[in-house]
Amino acid sequence: MVHPIPLTPRWIILYTTILLSAISLWFMRDDQGGFSSLNSLSNPFSSNQCPSSCRSDPFSQRGILTYPSVERYNETRWIPLPPFSSDNKVKLSNIDYTGNLPPELEAGLAEQLTARLNQQEENQLADTVEWEWLKGRLVVFLDDRNNVEQLCGEIHGKSESWGGHVGGFCHVERIDLTLVWWFSYGLVDDESLDLWRKLEARPITFENRIKEVFLPAMKSDGIDRTPDLMVVSSLFWDEGFIRDYPQLYPPTPPLPPDHRNRPGFLPDQIQWHQSRLAALFTYLREIYNQPDLPLMFRTRHIRANMNYGGGLKIAQIDQGAREVCEAMGVKLFRWGDLLEGVSDYYDKDQHFPLGPNTYLFGE
Repeated sequence: MVHPIPLTPRWIILYTTILLSAISLWFMRDDQGGFSSLNSLSNPFSSNQCPSSCRSDPFSQRGILTYPSVERYNETRWIPLPPFSSDNKVKLSNIDYTGNLPPELEAGLAEQLTARLNQQEENQLADTVEWEWLKGRLVVFLDDRNNVEQLCGEIHGKSESWGGHVGGFCHVERIDLTLVWWFSYGLVDDESLDLWRKLEARPITFENRIKEVFLPAMKSDGIDRTPDLMVVSSLFWDEGFIRDYPQLYPPTPPLPPDHRNRPGFLPDQIQWHQSRLAALFTYLREIYNQPDLPLMFRTRHIRANMNYGGGLKIAQIDQGAREVCEAMGVKLFRWGDLLEGVSDYYDKDQHFPLGPNTYLFGE
């Protein structure tokens, strides 16, 4: 014989909790976002999802970077790989070496907008409807001077510099697009560190450089408005700062003389970078009074100079940065990921010449 559960206050609370949870889940299932809504609820900084009518982003998919030759870098494409099937048997003897893509692959590629802007004459007015989404836009890059200046030349923009290690901007008049770059010294957290890069002009913390250098320069040039997008990168300068700090300001007890050659950083060093990067994202949102200011973080690329185990150290910092981005709703600009294998640096270190990197950056 089954005995009914008594309706004591304790059981009433349990019944009510179960009922309310079931109702909540039912409505979330019927919501347009489905159960994926749970992800946005758990992250107060999550950005709005693209409507179902949006095309999928080819640059977020696994694929291959391709261009016919070094000279034809303006034909650079990122080709997402088709879904893999073990039933699809391919023989090298049947390969189409012309480079022609099947229609189903071609349909998924990003438009070659950078190449089209490059091919248009400088004074040729771009089609109003086609480029309407770009008109009047302001994009600010924290670092990336090399990429911005190269792209500016390729799309026939006019570039103005505030100084090599200060910043500048590019304006493409025919589509009214403005690209700004700010030069930072990484995420340094103390203005009193006179031994760190002592020949570089002060201030050196991002808080003071933004407030005292970048914003006044933008106001002077009439571009002191809220950016439509900010793209942040802070890795290489930080790797040097974290690595050299104990040598410039020795701890107690001091580290051995060869500590800079230690493979990789310590977890606390990575967490320092994470905390400063999070502070930077928060600061940018605060100065523009935009809690949902569109932000992206440009991932690392592989550099030629691997002194002091720099390759591993950069990879570690990059991993920590991606964790911060996920927690704070900052999207990744995977330029460095997609460029892996391209290593034609004009300075034998980290800066690319004009090439496929420029067109990938533009796209």
